[in-house]
Amino acid sequence: MILILLAVLVLLFLKAKYKELFQKIIHLFLICTVLLLVISIIFFPKEALQSARNGVDTWFHIVLPSLLPFFIGAELLIRLGVVHFIGVLLEPVVRPVFNVPGEGSFVLAMSLTSGYPVGVKLASKLRQEGIFTREEAQRIISFCSTSGPLFMLGAVSAGMFHNLQLGVIIVLAHYLGAIATGIIFRFYPSNDPGKNHITQRSSNFSSAFQELSRATARQKKPFGLLLGESVRESVETLLAVGGFIILFSVIIRLFTILKVISFLSSLLHPIWLFFHINKDIQQGIISGIFEITIGCKLISEVQNISFMQQAVITTMMISWSGFSIHAQAASMIHSTDVSVMIYICSKLLHAILSAVFALFLVPFCQFSFHQANMPVFLHPGAHSAIGTWKDKILFSSELFVVITVTIIIFSIFVHIFHSKCTKIFHKKMKGKDHFN
Repeated sequence: MILILLAVLVLLFLKAKYKELFQKIIHLFLICTVLLLVISIIFFPKEALQSARNGVDTWFHIVLPSLLPFFIGAELLIRLGVVHFIGVLLEPVVRPVFNVPGEGSFVLAMSLTSGYPVGVKLASKLRQEGIFTREEAQRIISFCSTSGPLFMLGAVSAGMFHNLQLGVIIVLAHYLGAIATGIIFRFYPSNDPGKNHITQRSSNFSSAFQELSRATARQKKPFGLLLGESVRESVETLLAVGGFIILFSVIIRLFTILKVISFLSSLLHPIWLFFHINKDIQQGIISGIFEITIGCKLISEVQNISFMQQAVITTMMISWSGFSIHAQAASMIHSTDVSVMIYICSKLLHAILSAVFALFLVPFCQFSFHQANMPVFLHPGAHSAIGTWKDKILFSSELFVVITVTIIIFSIFVHIFHSKCTKIFHKKMKGKDHFN
């Protein structure tokens, strides 16, 4: 991560000082990289084909059924104005903390429950709709690009490490790091100095229903057409995600064959010595920089590694999310005016903060979990219960409905609580004025 930080700083400096030269260098680098990949595929066709098949299997059996209900459902909620309704009610909570509109709460909830790259997709969509300003979208993307609990607890902690205690630390550190990143990015400045101060909409049921009706009126389309557009756009997005998964599966395999991973590891030799990181862990970290699933799997197979190292390294890799996720996010962000480079910097900050949280959480989480206390979906036999494609898509659909209903109920309770607190505050202020 230190190498990535230095590389990002150097790139930002070169881009600012030598813009035209920087663009030419990047263009030349991309041409050389593509040529290298094409030549490698020609020389290693079997390995490339097998890794591509693995990518297709991962996308079709895991990603597609898990994310399709979230994408279609979220598209419909945005088009029908439900997100605007939630946004008005949660404005008093979200705006002071993150300096973004209340609609950001919907993006955060979807990201926390479904994982990469749903948060970036929804934030980009709301930016295109004009709900967020460029600066607000940049702030939201900084902390609403998170992994899902099923991946961290189910796939990583239970499936790879067979250690629920590790999963709890990863989840807590990952989400705390995201929130901390969001709080830091609330100070991300606007190009318009007049917009740097916090402005807040009126939050009441009347305003919420007005926003709901306005959003519905703006569409001027029948529900069948809205549903068709939502399905089409969601499938197109997931096809692009699948393409990136396949591409990076091939890239990681070819990099391993060509000893690129080993070469990058040798460049970081002084850093490995300083942190006392052995060779097996090094390969996992380098692989995780590109693709987190492969990186986590390699770290789980290392024998001589402490629990602290497992927690900190795995949390950092998941929060960083890997160049594979960055490429998916960039394809969505490029349809807006949000900066991809700043997004990558925010993920680097998220990785560092999450690692720090994991470092402090490990001593407080040294407790044992009994099998009886383990959540149902983490039991060894639980994965077979939702193992089929049909079961996975039904489970994701149910989870989306539960989360949506929970957000709506929560927003209503928040509004009622905020209204009562405001009334009590105004009464006390009037009483003081009357006394004076």
